[in-house]
This record gives sequence, C-alpha cells and structure tokens, in this order.
Amino acid sequence: MPSMLGYRSPAIKFRLSDIFLTLIILMGFAIRLYKLGEQSLWYDETVSAFLASQSPSELIAHTARDIHPPGYYLLLHYWAVAAGNSEFALAFFSVVFGVLLIPLTYSLAQYLINRDVALWAALLVAVSPFNIWYSQEVRMYTLGAALGLIATHCALSACAASSSIARRYWAGYLVAGAAGLYALYYFTFLLLVVNLLLFVYMLYPKFNLTMLKWWLIANTLLLVAYLPWIPIAWRQATNPPVPPWRSLPPFWSVILESWSALSLGQSVEPATVWPVLLLTLILFGLGLYHLSSYPSRPAPLLVIYTFGPLLLIYVLSFITPLYHVRYIFTYSPPFYILLGVGLGWLATRTRLWVALLTISILIIAFLYSIYEFHFNPRYQADDYRAAVNFIESHWQPGDIILVNAGYTYPAFQYYAHLPGLERRRLIPYQDLENTNQPLLLQTGTIDGDPQLGWGDPRADFYAMSATETVAALEHISNNFSRLWMLRAYDTVTDPTGLIRTWLNEHTIPLEDQPFSGESNIRVQGFLLTGSPQPEGQSISFEDGMVLMGWYLPNQIWQAGQTIHIKLWWMTTAPPGADYKMSLKLWTPDGELAAQGQDEWPVGTLYRATDWPVRQTVYQPTSLTLPPDLPPGQYWLNVELYHPETIQPLSRQDNGKVFVTLGPVNVVATPD
Repeated sequence: MPSMLGYRSPAIKFRLSDIFLTLIILMGFAIRLYKLGEQSLWYDETVSAFLASQSPSELIAHTARDIHPPGYYLLLHYWAVAAGNSEFALAFFSVVFGVLLIPLTYSLAQYLINRDVALWAALLVAVSPFNIWYSQEVRMYTLGAALGLIATHCALSACAASSSIARRYWAGYLVAGAAGLYALYYFTFLLLVVNLLLFVYMLYPKFNLTMLKWWLIANTLLLVAYLPWIPIAWRQATNPPVPPWRSLPPFWSVILESWSALSLGQSVEPATVWPVLLLTLILFGLGLYHLSSYPSRPAPLLVIYTFGPLLLIYVLSFITPLYHVRYIFTYSPPFYILLGVGLGWLATRTRLWVALLTISILIIAFLYSIYEFHFNPRYQADDYRAAVNFIESHWQPGDIILVNAGYTYPAFQYYAHLPGLERRRLIPYQDLENTNQPLLLQTGTIDGDPQLGWGDPRADFYAMSATETVAALEHISNNFSRLWMLRAYDTVTDPTGLIRTWLNEHTIPLEDQPFSGESNIRVQGFLLTGSPQPEGQSISFEDGMVLMGWYLPNQIWQAGQTIHIKLWWMTTAPPGADYKMSLKLWTPDGELAAQGQDEWPVGTLYRATDWPVRQTVYQPTSLTLPPDLPPGQYWLNVELYHPETIQPLSRQDNGKVFVTLGPVNVVATPD
C-alpha cells in the first residue's frame, strides 16, 4: 500500500512515523491537561476520591459492599499518597492512561494493519472528545480501556508467536486481564467477546491444539487470579445492594447514543451533528470494505471488540438494567482504528487532499464538541464543590446537615472542612450529646427493599420505613436549631417526596440554592422548632425592628478563629423593607478591624417582611477574625441597614445605628 507519507526509504519513513506519533502523543497530552481539575468532581468521582483516602483494608471492605471492584481505587489510593488528592492530581491519574491509549491504539493498528492506519487511528484517539471526557474524569474507564488493549494485543501476539515467546505474551494477557477484572466489572464483557474470537481463530482455518492448550492455561490462571473476588462479584451482580435507578432505552436509541459518543463524545446533540455522524459512518464502512480483502481478516475483531460488549450489555439489561453510554468507552479504541482505515483508504485510493479535508472536518467537529464540554453549562459537572462550600459557609453550631440521598456523602466529606465532622445514618436515629458538633446524617431509601445494602450497617444503601423517617425528623426538629439538606438523586431514594413534604410542612424554609450540573443538585436550609430562647436585653430600632437578645461567647480569642454569635429578632409592626444585618469589629480607637458577611437576618427566603409580628426568630451567625489581627481588646457591633439605600436604622433609645454585643479579647497566637 502506498504511504500517506509519500515514497521514501523505509528508514526515513520509520523515523518520520516516530516523529509524527510523538507529536500526536504530545498534542493529546496537552489537550487532556487543558482545564484539568477546574470543575467540581461529580458524584461518581467523589466516590473515587473518598475511597482513595481510605486505608487499603477499609477500601477493599467498602467496595465489597458496593458495586465496583477495588483495583482502580487501590491504584488511585497509592497515587494520591504520592501526588495528593486535589481534583487535578486525582484526574491526572486518568490522564496518564488516556494518553497511553494513543500509543496502545497505534500499536494494535500497526500490528493488525499497517503503520499508516496506525497514525490515523492515533490522531483520532488523541483529539477524540469521547477520550478527552474520560481522560479528565476521576474514574476507571481509561484504565479499563488501556488494559483491554494490552490484554487483546498480548493474546493476539501469543496466538501468532512460537511457543517460547508465546508464554511471555500469555503472561501479559494474564496480568492485564486480571487487572482489568479487578478494575471494572464491565471488563468481563470485553474478555468474553475477545476470547470467543480467539477460540474461532483456533478452529479456523485449521485446528491449532498448541494454541488451544495455552489459551486454556492462561484463562484458567486468570480465573484463579480472580477467584477470591468472584463470590463478591456474583452477589453484587445477582443481588445488587443499590436501589434501581436505570431503565432500558430502546435499541435504536442505544445505537444512536453510542455512535454519537464514539464519534463526537457526549457534549453534542446527535440531531445537530448528524452530517458528521454520517461522515464517520461512511469512514467506518470504507474501513470495513477495505479490510475485507485482508487475509488476516482483522475487521471482525475490530467490530466485535467495540460492539460485541454493547450487545451483551443490552441483552442482559432485559434482566437487570446495565446500559450506560459511559461503559462503551472501555471498548472504543478499535472504532478509531476502523475510522483510520477509512481515512487511509481515502489517502491512497483517491487524493491525499480528500483525506486531509475529511480529517479536517472531523477535527473541527471534535474541537466544537470539546469546546461545548468545557464551556457549555449543560455539560458541566454537578457542582458539589460549590454546594458543600455553601453549606459550610452557612453552618453554625446547633445546625445539622442531611444528605438525601444518603450515598452522596462522599461529595460532602471530600469538599467539607468542618472540624470534628461526624457521619451517621438517619435511621436508627441517635441523639447527639453535643449539638454544637458538626453532624452529617445520611438517609436511606424510604420504604425500599429490605435487601438494600444486604442489611450491613456500614453499607451506603439501606431501607428505612416512612414511620421511622418521620420520627427521626421530629427528633431532629426538637434537638437542633437549623437543618441544611444537600439534595442529589433524592428522587431515587425518596420517590414520593416524604422528607421534602415533611420539611415544608413542619419547618420554615430559609435558603434554596440550586447548583450547576445535569443532576439538579441543590442546598436547602430550614429553621427548626428546636431553636434556643433569646438572651440579654431587647433593643428597638426604627420601623418596628427589634433585637430581642444575643449571645456572644465569653472567652479569649486568637487571630484566625471564628466567633459564633446567636441573635434573636422580632418585629412590632410590618417593616417597610427587608433590612440586612452587618457585624463589625472595632478597635477602642474607633477603627474597623473586621467585618462579617452581610446577610439577611434569619435567611434569604424568610426576610423581615415575612416574619409574623411579635414572633421571635432565631439567627446564628459568625465573624472570622483576620489572621493578622493584633492582640488587644475589640468591640463587636451589629447594625441593620436598608439593602437599597444602605442607610442604617437608628435605635429608638439613643439614636445610635448599632448595638454593641460585647468585648472581644484577642491574645497572641502561640508559636
């Protein structure tokens, strides 16, 4: 076949292909680094981050009662020990295998076809939006895809090599196959279809007893290597510990979604890019047509490698829903090899410019999809980082935090920095000795299957009755002043909206903040009946606003510490505006030393004009002392002001525009 590089000596051609491959790999690496770790981790990724933070024994025990094997998480654990657990560091682990897919795809394409096709395939993998998406995700998919290529290449090489060399290849197949099984359950489907093809190759065109013997030995050893985990995997597959959350889409929808993802990633709508999808279909068809004349017949392997597992997944989904487009990525590399064959055919059978024009159209479409992935809010990850930061910035002693659905707690624990945060199940409810301690409660599935989580008290998934749930909520309401709820996937665990309805009927909503991402996560705050009673004298302001009392801790402070203050408000008549509150720390000389975050008293959804007249409402708030605040005595004041005119309200007793809550004594920070 004439080269896309022109007619040159083999040595020069070899050097040029190496240079081209190196440039392609560097380009793919650079694209994958762009905006890496900039977005928040979404739920699945926070599970990866959470498990990576556990000890190996805890990690393995956790995955044994979850739905994924431990291999990827163990590797990520040791990676995090060395590189850190920031979003960038954790995602970089996926980048490593995402970049490795480029030369691995090149190697398989060169082995099956030729170097020219291998270069085209490597280029497509380097800039594929599907590859870039999962190269930046803190999950096991690039690892699984890389191990699949290694295992397949080793098995094919073993079947074609002499006995002495074949053993080494079978050893490589064994290691890669075992690692893949321990990394991702969906790797099993790839091994099944690849081994089915290998078995056919052993029988046709001539029965190969030696190959069959080594194939049986390798897979027997693979089974032995996986044997310790098989009982756990079988239990997870036949009796999943999670509530059902998937449904099986129509077959045509699966094909269209999978083809669109393989071609242009998940950040485009198929209806808007159908000409490009048609172009990839033509290239795919040209690749199959061209490979039909190859004596080694690589086309069946490449097609079945990608679409065989998809077919198995779809068929098994009639028993239990298994399909999601993300899993197709594990089987995707041969798709780009077939597109590369089509591009190679255009380059050699037509004109080179035709192939260059075609690849240019594809790359432009790729770049459009990548742009959408990075900048279109529709494709942004669920912003757990902002949601948790919102709760953390509003949490005060006496508040409680509820995660509904409860298995999203890894997101909270990854992003939260509340000292002494404790996590418990909502059911069975247990009173907390110190209600000023940060407490995270995780819900279960209301009236769910009793088999959820297999009854393990440590499982993320568990069933709880509606009666138990209401009783626990009543206990919480009596014992705590406010509740913050992180809502994500709660329609799965609370399909009737029991918790949402109870809170709306028995509490006062304070905040309701949505955050970006396709899962529509949000944070809601509620004022509970367990609010403390006011302390101190009452101070009346203009326009019916009254400060009924306050509590300022009487202690010695250090720079950088946060002072938690309790305020109680009331109105004697409907006020003319929703006034805002400001905390200010002053020096004895009258200089401003620090200022808190100005806020609506009580909450954004429950402003002064909403308060029932002569009913006391509770507001916990705080002020953080600057880290460079000099030692000395300061005075903490509270003010009310009009949110539009910024005009402060005056006190009715002395005309001042502030109330002094008390002194704040700051001492030097110990060295």
